[in-house]
Order: sequence, then structure tokens, then C-alpha cells
Amino acid sequence: MRTFLTSLCCLILLSTVVDAKIVFKSIAEGFTGMYVMDDDGSNVTLLIRNSVPRQPCWSPDGKQIVYEQYNSLNGRQYFSIAIMNSDGSKIRNLTSPDTGSDYYPSFSPDGKQVLFSRYQGKNRSINVLNLESGEIRQISDIGARSPRYSPNGEQITFIFNPSGNNPNKHHLWIMDAEGNNARQLIPTAEDPMNIIHSRPRWSPDGKQILYTQSEYIEQQVDKIVVEIHKAHRYMTCNQNGENIVELDVPKNWKPMGIDWMDDGESVVLSMREIELNNHNFIELLEYHIYQYHLGTEKLTEVTNPHIDGYEVDWISGDALSVSPEGKKRTQWAEIKKDSLDLGEK
Repeated sequence: MRTFLTSLCCLILLSTVVDAKIVFKSIAEGFTGMYVMDDDGSNVTLLIRNSVPRQPCWSPDGKQIVYEQYNSLNGRQYFSIAIMNSDGSKIRNLTSPDTGSDYYPSFSPDGKQVLFSRYQGKNRSINVLNLESGEIRQISDIGARSPRYSPNGEQITFIFNPSGNNPNKHHLWIMDAEGNNARQLIPTAEDPMNIIHSRPRWSPDGKQILYTQSEYIEQQVDKIVVEIHKAHRYMTCNQNGENIVELDVPKNWKPMGIDWMDDGESVVLSMREIELNNHNFIELLEYHIYQYHLGTEKLTEVTNPHIDGYEVDWISGDALSVSPEGKKRTQWAEIKKDSLDLGEK
């Protein structure tokens, strides 16, 4: 009863349509949830909670969100691919536990298929799931991270490390949509540092690719190995891996999520300030969401200081109109207060 009264007092019913454009994962005290909000950080709306969702991605029409869902079965932990409506309703799993763990889901440009990576024992693959039939088709045996279709559906970018000699060098690759002609897009730097490319995202017009580049070394401290961060970079290149441009973002801002926004005029970034050339024990709760305008190079914080957010995905308001009847708009402090009540039960 106490939890119900607290929730009733703290939550404000939405009576108007929420033009929510950014979906993101966040951790309040006591639970992990998925949220949406407007580009300016207003109208923060809780979609789902207590299910450890990760890597959200909008459907092209803005009616659905696909994401990684944490599961535990008979003592085994794994991730499956789940889908829900844009208001958080009709949640269902698309993949099952007997297939290993599935990661990095994203929609095809027509919204009829979901692209994802599968890890099953030592086997790694890139797969396509047909949403109408449920059929899953393997298109490559590459152990990829973050596969994404180009806007025209003809190519797929992904992160891959073809060599087992150094597991900490992952680079941007590209292949045809059917899994053929896989090739490295950004060359491997001749550098003793570990270099990790992450989170490739196609621009809306398909002419550029946004990605991050993290540079660090490993150092033994007492009995543990820690990362000494040297630089974090936010980059763009064209579809041939040429015309590489580094955004004017401080190199001591560690990325957790990126995407294009404003139809390619800006990017949205989830970042956290760290100390370079020193070991950092990074807490997830300290990441925040920013907008970087490509023309003016202006960096603006979107979330207020009480909101942490990462693994972001943006969609144009032309495609999206979220009308969450029965959903609640919340003040962030009240979400945390409600979660503390739940923990006291």
C-alpha cells in the first residue's frame, strides 16, 4: 500500500501526446529501466523496469522498440532479443534460451526484419530474424558487435576483431547485406595501445558512418589489471572508410552510446568524464546524454544532473508519435524514491 501511495503521489498522468525521440537505458536506485524523452530532455517517460534491458533500437516507423533482454534459467544467465510497442506494452521475446545469447538487435530499413549477433558456445554469427514468420537465418559466421543495416538495406557495418592475438583491437568493418564481401573499413593502426572502435551508426542519408574510438593500455595494479585510458574519440567517415573526421569532443569523455539526431545535423552522445593517463573505476550511474551540433560544434547536455543515461537511439518526430495511455511522466527524483520504497518491502 505504501508503494502504491508513493507512486500515486509522485507520478503525473500524461494527458497529451509525448513527442519522445530518444530511447535510452538508465539505472535508478534499485532497478534498471528503459525510458524515452524529447530531444531537449523533457517528458522523461518510463517504459519498462526491473528487466535489465539493453541496447534499445527504434523501428523505422517508431511503433516498436527492439532490445536485449537479460534472462536467468536453471542457473544460467543469457540475453535474448525482445520487442515491445513504443509505449512499453506487448513485450515478448523473439529468441529463446536454447540458442545461446543474442545481442545488438536492430531493424532492417523496412522494419520487417531484425538483425542481431548470436554467441553460442564458441560459435559466433550474424543473423536476420523475420518478424512475420519468426524464421531466423544466419548470414555470416563472423563474431560481430553492433551490426547495422545501411539506410538503403544494401550493406551492414559491424565491429570485428579477426585476430585472436590481440583481443583488444576491434575495428570497423562492412559487408554486403547477404553477408558477403566482408572487409575492414578503418585500417588497423600500428600502435602498441589497445584501440577499440564501437557503435557504428549510419547517417540518415547513408553517406556517413558515426563511430567511437577508445585508446588505452593495460596495467597491473596490485592483483588486478586496470585500463589506463589515453583518449576517447568520436569520429565520422564515409561509406568507403575515407574522409575521417574527429568531432570536437574532449578526449577524456568516455562513450557509452551514440547515434545521429536532427536528421543528420547533430549527434546524440552518452558520455562520462574520466581522468586520462590514470586508472578509473567507472560507475555506470555517472553517464549523461548530450547533443553535439555538427555545424556549430556546440555540445549541450540534454539530461539534467539527476538523470543517468546510456545506450541511446534516436528517431525523427515525423515517424514517431508516442501516446502512452496509462503511462506516466515522472520526475527523476520521484522514480528513485519509488524504487527505494520497493526495496523496503
